[in-house]
Amino acid sequence: MEHLNDPVKNPAENHSDEIDLTELLRKLWAKRNFILKITALSLLLGLFVALFSPVQYTSTCIVVPQSGEDKTGGGLGSVAAMMGVNLGTAMINEGTLSPVMYPEIIKSVPFTREIMKTKVIVEKSNGKPIALQDYYSDSQYQKFNLLGAVKKYSLGLPGVLIGALRSDKGSQVVEHTLSSDSTTVYTLSAKEKSIYDAIQGAIIIEPNSKDGYVTLGYTFSEAQVAAAVTDQLYRNLEVYVSRFKSEKLEDNLKFVEQSYETARKEFINAQKRLAQFQDANRGLTTASALSMETRLRNEYDVAFSIYRELATQREQAKIAVKENQTILTMVNPPVVPLEKSAPRRSIILIGFLFLGIVVACGWVLSFPYVKKLFKEIREK
Repeated sequence: MEHLNDPVKNPAENHSDEIDLTELLRKLWAKRNFILKITALSLLLGLFVALFSPVQYTSTCIVVPQSGEDKTGGGLGSVAAMMGVNLGTAMINEGTLSPVMYPEIIKSVPFTREIMKTKVIVEKSNGKPIALQDYYSDSQYQKFNLLGAVKKYSLGLPGVLIGALRSDKGSQVVEHTLSSDSTTVYTLSAKEKSIYDAIQGAIIIEPNSKDGYVTLGYTFSEAQVAAAVTDQLYRNLEVYVSRFKSEKLEDNLKFVEQSYETARKEFINAQKRLAQFQDANRGLTTASALSMETRLRNEYDVAFSIYRELATQREQAKIAVKENQTILTMVNPPVVPLEKSAPRRSIILIGFLFLGIVVACGWVLSFPYVKKLFKEIREK
């Protein structure tokens, strides 16, 4: 029994894997004609997909956000700390929005609504500018897509039938304003949702926190439109970020003014207490009188320091609100692309070729087991 378990003296067991591999290769070689036919059919399907997939162009631009460094934040932070107030990082940095949040801004419904209104000129509009939402909602402006039509009325037929049965109530985004907290709720119709999905699927937004820049882009069936929408994305994003910063600067100014008024009153009170004590105790040289005067003078000095610092911060905050600073700097503007970004026909053909080989080989190797399984089920 020991000799049977000894790998040196049982070579047949050692070569079991090699025998199995040889058997698999033999089965595949026996069905080589079937494998070649399935692979050829898959390759023809890939050729069809590669030839009739809609041509897409992608235009991109690179923008650099403002660093967000605030030259006056340190002074305001120190004064706030002296007063027992902890300012948030947004206020210290003048409300500069992190580039990590840019994708969330672009995904928002209000931002997408404005992109929907972008005027573009497509081939089928006969030189007439149309809104981007009209292009996606009206098939007369779109190029015929054979592959899309086949997919729509084959795999997507159930969705087409369900969509036809549903009534599309309204074609605009409905806004409901809640007066209690001034919150606006957006409701998208089915048509608006499809346009929203189409635009979001074509937008490219890639923040690079390591190198400090953001890549914006848009993919469209026409090169000129891709560049135009990319430029509009940049302009709208700059407006949104600038608006956010302006709101934070105004909140900052409001906070500084409130703190300034409080500090001014404290300074006046400290000054009045010191003056009243000096008038009432003129000529006194007792230790208690000198100690009291020292304490009142220290309170006066602290109140004056805070008041003077907040007066400076108040003027700087007013200037910051009035300044029109550039939030996003475009370092690489969008260019009308000359080469298409899709379809990548060589990749499609290679993918379908590989898929055909895998499916054919998998069927050849698994068919005997599947046949045996069904036979056992019928016998039972």
